Amino acid sequence: MQKLHLVTAMYSSKGHGKEYVKNFCKGLKNNYDINLFFATTGDYEMEGDGFTITKIAVNYEKTNAEYFIKYRFLAPYIRAMVKQFRSWQYYRRIIKSEKISGSDIVFIMDYDVFPLYLFIKKLKKIKTQNYLWIHSAKFKSKDLLYSIYKSVFRYLFNHHIGPEIKKVIVNGDYIGKEIQSNLKLPNESFKVIQYPSEISYVKVEKPLARERLGFQMNERIVLFFGLLRKDKNVELLIESVAKSKHNIKLLIAGSEASVNESDVMRWLSVHNVDNYFLDIDYISEENMALYYSCSDVLMLTYDIESGSQSGPLSLAREFGLPALVSEVGEIGYYVKSNDIGLTATPNSQESFSSSLNDFFNMSTDELVVLSKNIDLAQKKFSWRAAHSKYIETFDEE
Repeated sequence: MQKLHLVTAMYSSKGHGKEYVKNFCKGLKNNYDINLFFATTGDYEMEGDGFTITKIAVNYEKTNAEYFIKYRFLAPYIRAMVKQFRSWQYYRRIIKSEKISGSDIVFIMDYDVFPLYLFIKKLKKIKTQNYLWIHSAKFKSKDLLYSIYKSVFRYLFNHHIGPEIKKVIVNGDYIGKEIQSNLKLPNESFKVIQYPSEISYVKVEKPLARERLGFQMNERIVLFFGLLRKDKNVELLIESVAKSKHNIKLLIAGSEASVNESDVMRWLSVHNVDNYFLDIDYISEENMALYYSCSDVLMLTYDIESGSQSGPLSLAREFGLPALVSEVGEIGYYVKSNDIGLTATPNSQESFSSSLNDFFNMSTDELVVLSKNIDLAQKKFSWRAAHSKYIETFDEE
């Protein structure tokens, strides 16, 4: 059985990274001898479910967003520098572990640019089969430093990294087209595998979920789920709900990052929103299932620079939950092309409020069609479908 190494420092962090790796291994462990390089200095149980775990002694947990909140506007930059250093340590110690041999498959599931360049140089000497997952198609930004960083990535990829990669894996057609236009990649050099999501808790019937949470049965509930970051425009979310014609309960669940709980409370007060429920913390899968199950619609007000798929949006499929998102990037393309919700003009409160009104004014027949479309998307982008595509990709000669 061929050896498949997973290189993903984010497995040690809270969030979708761990869920994705577990589901990836669950479906492919009978096809490959999977080894996960686990970046941690913690005392964790080191036994995988049908796959090997190699502990790499790097404290990557300390790159989680919550550790940088105290730096305020400098937080993203300081965090980025720390991540570059930790990734360099991680890659260097992976090579020193001597677990990787020639012809092994190496799937790099997350990366930092400068350490990635050095890592690829080492893998070239070993003569491995390398695959790279690129999550975001965002190459330009109003942030000058980010734009410079992406320009460096473009140069390093086109001249040094790309030639050593068998296939780039992306999470959607929009991302694929953007990457093609920014990197020197022919059609046969990348594979679209839509972001599947699955957790260990299934959908609860809406009345039961609301009863467990103490919510009213006739409430209109809008869910925002995920890390609280500035680029997700949480204040716009709150203002749009406040100015809707309907009386809406706003459910916000997720951990602090560049936005904290005091920011959220201030915005709720400024916009006179008093019908809300907050869970500002790392959300357990049990509560995650309840929040998705009790809600009427998932609302994501990401800004115009967003170029990647969204884990919370993908997870909505598993709970039959429609979405209202910014008409931008992969998330807008995904919602519109699969007809699983509504889109609104990025950064426009008027557009989001109007779209909320349109959603809650939908007829029963319209909601039935929407539900059927979500079911189709769930089957089309399930983990079963993703596993087949991964096997097809890794087995290509």
